[in-house]
Amino acid sequence: MDFPRQERVEPGIAERATRGAVVVFLLLAIMLLAFALGWGVKDLRTDDAAPKASASADGGSSQAGSSSTSAVVDEICSVLRAQHVDGALITDEMCREAAINGVVTSLNDPHTAYITPEEMEGPGLDMGSTYQGIGASVSDATGQVQIVAPFRDSPAEKAGIRPGDIVLEVDGDLTDGWSDSEAVKRIRGKAGTPVTLKVKHTDGTTETVTITRGDIPITSVYTEPNLEIIPGESGTLLVDRDGKEAADIAYIAISQFHDNTINELRQAAKGLEGKGYKGLILDLRSNPGGLLSSVVAVADEFLDGGTIITEVDAAGKSKSWTAKSGGALAKLPIVVIQDQASASASEVLAAALRDNGRAKIVGTRSFGKGTVNQLIEIKNCNDPAGCGAMYVAVGRWLTPKNDQIEGLGVKPDIEVEMTRDDYVDKGDVQVFQAIDTLRGK
Repeated sequence: MDFPRQERVEPGIAERATRGAVVVFLLLAIMLLAFALGWGVKDLRTDDAAPKASASADGGSSQAGSSSTSAVVDEICSVLRAQHVDGALITDEMCREAAINGVVTSLNDPHTAYITPEEMEGPGLDMGSTYQGIGASVSDATGQVQIVAPFRDSPAEKAGIRPGDIVLEVDGDLTDGWSDSEAVKRIRGKAGTPVTLKVKHTDGTTETVTITRGDIPITSVYTEPNLEIIPGESGTLLVDRDGKEAADIAYIAISQFHDNTINELRQAAKGLEGKGYKGLILDLRSNPGGLLSSVVAVADEFLDGGTIITEVDAAGKSKSWTAKSGGALAKLPIVVIQDQASASASEVLAAALRDNGRAKIVGTRSFGKGTVNQLIEIKNCNDPAGCGAMYVAVGRWLTPKNDQIEGLGVKPDIEVEMTRDDYVDKGDVQVFQAIDTLRGK
């Protein structure tokens, strides 16, 4: 059936924006199909002058096949550019980024990402003990930019940013479709400069806050409670359900694992010597993780031997880290407190202590980030500006009892949920349970 010809109507701004999104979607879909045929990032990044591969026994080669696929995708982009109603929107850079994002997206792995040359130069990959920004970790695992946790005493925490907040806008720009690396690039910045975030809290309310970025020395080990145990009453004291100071229980909170955490922990351990504590609360709530070397060193201080963690790589090979004897905190009974924002290295530590019989875990199931990530620089793109890098999940963590962390988290021995209302009405019920457990109640 023929349809009547209609006069062309110039689209409005909203329609053109929608068309642009459709173009990007089409490109992404095309690239996903291309990658299903075996096209890799390296082939995307080689120039047209790359040497041809010699023929294989079946009359072709993997490189030739990849080049053929690359040529098909290049032609598809050319056709769209010439024939699509909004073809002018399609640039070489758009085609390249759609292809890269396509192959990464096809893995359905939130922990593997392409890092642009600009992002390589930025502060987002720094795992040191100081940095400039607002003081919060973010994740895009849910498809939105979400706050995993604000760092303690950070500008973010002081401005009211909470674990689980969804970042809807940054300086007025919608975050729809942003990766966590894009969010880091936009939120971080020089100390003293402002950034405005529109966030949706876990209770459904939205709030717009302007935060002044800071030059933040990141303290990661604390010997006072993260939260006031009884709001408005207990101050910095560790108290039990009756409001009495729990002088028989030591308390250490680790907010993340960076290059100086082990030194901070050893200093804290010295402060516990000779005080006759019957047990230790190790608070890992809202700890987003950090460096492997740091958490292994920290775990070593709580253990007198045993496996800390096992890595299984892409080839199925295993590598384990084992604790040495003589840890400074290897004798004191421990209760670990964790929550749904305890991720990565904090999950490694909690599982290591539990599986080696050193601790019980109180709280809720942890985040479930158990991949081994490696930053691999891309070098052969022949671009003077640089090629960027891949942040690649190269393996998975297994606990000492061979349980997978990724996607599952670490299950507590004693499950105690704590909502904001619970905290306001009853106090820190997770700390109360930890104290009771150490006291044998």
